[in-house]
Amino acid sequence: MLHVQEGQCGLCSHFGEGHANSIVMRIRSSHEANEDVIEDCGHPKHSTLHLKVTAISRCDGFEPAKRQSARTPLEAPTRSR
Repeated sequence: MLHVQEGQCGLCSHFGEGHANSIVMRIRSSHEANEDVIEDCGHPKHSTLHLKVTAISRCDGFEPAKRQSARTPLEAPTRSR
């Protein structure tokens, strides 16, 4: 198990963006990840590269993920532009 710190991909809003699943949510809440977890990076600067990153990867485009509140399955997250 790896400890995920602020500034690392596992706590970035772009980690697993578009399909944040229970694994991503667990990493964000516990700040821990298995060594073999790999997710898409959805950062706009990297989107054409289709990067796959680990939870402890880093880049200058880090944006902290917002804390998730409990939602019903029918409630969709909103995005502001």
